[in-house]
Amino acid sequence: MSAALQAFDVSISFGGVQALDRASVEVTPGRVVGLIGRNGSGKSTLFNCVTGFLKPATGRVLIDGRDVAGEAPHRIVRAGVARTFQTPRVDLKTTVRQAVLCGLFPTVKRSLMSALFGLAGARAEERELQRRAEAVMRELDMMPLADIEIGKLSMGRVRMVEVARAIAANATYLLLDEPAAGLSRAEQEVLAREIRKLAGRGIGVLLVEHNFSLIRLLCDRVTVLDAGRVLFEGTPAEVECDAQVLQVYLGAAAETSAIGGEA
Repeated sequence: MSAALQAFDVSISFGGVQALDRASVEVTPGRVVGLIGRNGSGKSTLFNCVTGFLKPATGRVLIDGRDVAGEAPHRIVRAGVARTFQTPRVDLKTTVRQAVLCGLFPTVKRSLMSALFGLAGARAEERELQRRAEAVMRELDMMPLADIEIGKLSMGRVRMVEVARAIAANATYLLLDEPAAGLSRAEQEVLAREIRKLAGRGIGVLLVEHNFSLIRLLCDRVTVLDAGRVLFEGTPAEVECDAQVLQVYLGAAAETSAIGGEA
């Protein structure tokens, strides 16, 4: 089977409410796939099922052909999947540098005892982790913030830290949950540039985003969710021309012009 991150016919309900109803999405290495829909359409729930934070009632989640549905999140991270969250999950007391370093923990090879006793291999690995963290921060224009506590940053900057941490994990597949929310135009341009670079390096990106101009700019394919079901799947150009998608996603076909704006 070819390399891909795939969710097939995933269903889950909460208290009798069907959050996902046979929803499917696929991301292949080097491609950027958008996942869009109104609030409550099931986008974050699908992310949680793919990354192990929720166990689907039915359906499969495959990483390069291996079914990981229901596996613990840390196992899915080690299998090559990293993600961000709508609400960033970072300790406000840590510095930006420390937060980005946390993204590298799944790649650590040396044992805790090696680190405690300061063995040469552990010291060399620590230096390499520091180098990789700084490389990611430099790419995202974040080095001036490296030693600033997370709690002193704007929400937009905190989101960029989450993105940096996910990139640092050196994953094969990267899931970004509304990464551009709260970012300035300049920060969005940096984010878009880095997502394109990641895809160019063969990383598959699944992107939840309300800003359709960003979706149009970055995505090869787009999956549209509505009430937990896949409403449409196609290229960004096909999405913005589909009357049903316009009616559901924008609220009314008369708002067609809004899909080309800054959303």
